[in-house]
Amino acid sequence: MTRPIPVILMAILIASTFIVPAALVGTNSNITLQSSAIPAQIQRDARVAIYDENNLTVPAVSDALGLTNNISEITTLLEGAGHSVEHLSTGDILNHELVTADYDVFILVNNIPRESISKLVKEFWMGGGGLLTFHGAVSFLWYEGIIFPDQDYDVGHGTWWGYLPSESQNVTSRHSTMKGYHVNDTVYERAEDWATSWEPKLIEGRGDDMILLMNNATQTDYITAFAIDNSRDGGNVVQLPGDGYSISTDFESIIVDSVEWLIPRPKGRIAYDLSHQSRLCVDEWDDEFATAYDPTNSYTQFRTLAVNHSYTFDKFYPSASGNLTAERLAKYDVLVICWPDIDYTSAERAAVEAWVDGGGSLLVLGDRTGLAGGGPGNTHINQLLHNFDMSLGTTDVLDFQTMTPGTHLTLEGCTGLYIGYRNYLSVIGNATAIWLDGTDPAVAGQEFGQGRAILSADMNIFVNGQLDQADNLRYALNALNWLTACDADILVFTTYGGYHAEVVTALRNLGHPYQLFETPDYLNDFLDSKSWGLAIIDQSNSWFSTPHFDALYAYVDGGGKLIMSYFDIGGASTHPLWSKLGVEYSASLSGSPEMFIWDTSHDIFNEPNDHSNINYTSNVPFADDGDTLTVLPGFTALAGSTTDEQDGSTLIVVSNDKQTLYNGYLIDTCTGDEDNSTYSDSAELWQNEIVFMLAPSDGLPFTLDPMTLLIIGGVSLAVIVIAVAVSRRKSGGAKPKPRKKSTKKK
Repeated sequence: MTRPIPVILMAILIASTFIVPAALVGTNSNITLQSSAIPAQIQRDARVAIYDENNLTVPAVSDALGLTNNISEITTLLEGAGHSVEHLSTGDILNHELVTADYDVFILVNNIPRESISKLVKEFWMGGGGLLTFHGAVSFLWYEGIIFPDQDYDVGHGTWWGYLPSESQNVTSRHSTMKGYHVNDTVYERAEDWATSWEPKLIEGRGDDMILLMNNATQTDYITAFAIDNSRDGGNVVQLPGDGYSISTDFESIIVDSVEWLIPRPKGRIAYDLSHQSRLCVDEWDDEFATAYDPTNSYTQFRTLAVNHSYTFDKFYPSASGNLTAERLAKYDVLVICWPDIDYTSAERAAVEAWVDGGGSLLVLGDRTGLAGGGPGNTHINQLLHNFDMSLGTTDVLDFQTMTPGTHLTLEGCTGLYIGYRNYLSVIGNATAIWLDGTDPAVAGQEFGQGRAILSADMNIFVNGQLDQADNLRYALNALNWLTACDADILVFTTYGGYHAEVVTALRNLGHPYQLFETPDYLNDFLDSKSWGLAIIDQSNSWFSTPHFDALYAYVDGGGKLIMSYFDIGGASTHPLWSKLGVEYSASLSGSPEMFIWDTSHDIFNEPNDHSNINYTSNVPFADDGDTLTVLPGFTALAGSTTDEQDGSTLIVVSNDKQTLYNGYLIDTCTGDEDNSTYSDSAELWQNEIVFMLAPSDGLPFTLDPMTLLIIGGVSLAVIVIAVAVSRRKSGGAKPKPRKKSTKKK
């Protein structure tokens, strides 16, 4: 008797080639799995540049004393902590090697940039790079306006900062830059006259962004270490005592922690092209590479807007190794082009098109055909966009008007765009007219391959003088949001904090691309715009209406994965969405309640952040903090308003198939630090929930959607039937009847 097992195994192997994992049909594609998720408080390798300059002459604008160049010990320390470290000379920085795409943190170890590169170092910081300065390098922070904006000389020395003798430093804040220390701990550095800054002026200069880390133990209003958590005009900053020589054990961990805190975690990386003689500048010192400098018609505020909303910003200066090359473009998500007075080479045009086709994005700022001076930028732009479905026309409109919106995702929250002298666009095929002057397109957008592009008929829409007009500022953010979401598989909605919401911070810390929106009426548009691997709805601050619930119901009913946090099921308790999420309304919560963990072993409370031994406490006063819930079959209660699990007291519910996770408690209110990690509990819990929902389901290396399961079932049934038939024939069963000869003609 012939054994049927090899035949069955072969049939199953053949059938397996028809099984399509969900990752390939739109449910979990392009998702970083749990094993590679890295939250903020887990060490992330930094790309560090240390200033290496033996010329210690103090610049004329500085009053620093005793500069040094002791960089070997800190190099060894950071490399030992897993970070990559490069030494950059004055010449390297003059060659524009200090950019946020290559380095996260720039360190001045008691040294001050030479006058020729001072603005380029500041430019790195203004573009979102982190600065770590030691001892006398604080002078640079004062005279470059990093502590006091717009200051350009060291007016503070002797009044706002100076040198005081100290050995012991008193810790004044519990902070991520020094996770090993608590308030009133003593930290030792060798006895020296260390640079100190006067507390009132630090606070005056930076307000709530200023974090006082340590003070002089004997003169407590003089600060020896501080951090700037910048929400205003650039990257973060840490200033510490020490000159890099004989680093004390106490300070080793502080230096490493500071570097890790300073790492930018951007939503996207932006580059502004100066390599083709852009008509307009970003900064005054760009005038060598741009045709005109005018403070009103520059992009300084646009750069600041981008950096303050989680982007980094570099410039493409002319390079001997090539300007718009594939290698250079690959580091960025968005390339900004403003009326190039120098044409592109055929190789550059090909490189840009291939980069967009592969997932890059263009923001192209054109203008009217009658623009005088320089080169024919309109021609250069149209040649660059030759294979796109939008181009600059031949019009020369000389007035200022507010454009009306067309139909596009970037129009969220916008009703008008203020535009000056302009062209009109030709928009065909796959491109979309976004802003219109009557019936004439003034701004258009296109999805091109895996990438995206926006073309404006006026290069001034985002300059300093127009950014605050109409909805120009909002549209600038919307455009960058959309352009940097080409590869996003996560859609996130929040009305509490926007770009700085805890859930958005969690996504950036985890390194996941995402599309953000904040307007409920755009819910359907965004849900329908593509197949999302995960949607996150964080509705903490306003109400949804029936159409919004209907849209979410349809999304989940269609197999979409959802994390939702909402506070008022009671206001629409009969809607079928709630049964889809496995819950029924029980009661409302108010008065800053606590949430107790019921299943301490669950991944949501353990990976990547260990919260198994804490309870969550509301720190933000909401009139309605959420709802307690009753859980339906097929769903699991994980936490609630009572210390022990009780029906009707549930606050976190997950479906057993990991399709949905519902927070009936506003976890955004948990801004405390119960686990003493120096990071807010709410951001950490969001991280854990996101990581859990993106991880593969237990027992399978991938997640299967309903269609895939139907395919598997059908193929499996066919395999079984074939295998049984083959087995019966080869096992000596009933002799089959002779087959009739076909009567069909060949």
